[in-house]
Amino acid sequence: MEITKLSTKGQIVIPESMRKDLEVGSAFRVMKKGNLIVLKGIKGFSKEEVEEMEELDKIWKEIDSGKGKTTSVEEFLKEMKTW
Repeated sequence: MEITKLSTKGQIVIPESMRKDLEVGSAFRVMKKGNLIVLKGIKGFSKEEVEEMEELDKIWKEIDSGKGKTTSVEEFLKEMKTW
């Protein structure tokens, strides 16, 4: 058994002893029931899903580096209608 903590960004580190056979970028399904949280590895994403995850990763890197954009609720909703 290992112990880990939840970061302020909602991240949890999988202890090294448990991730030896995992590849960087591995995807997991997350399930929660009460205080039990289970990660289940997922394989076989579609091309569209991979592209979406890459785009989200790019967006989070921009936010983390301080390049995020702040807008009002009205501006956000207006922009959202264009999606």
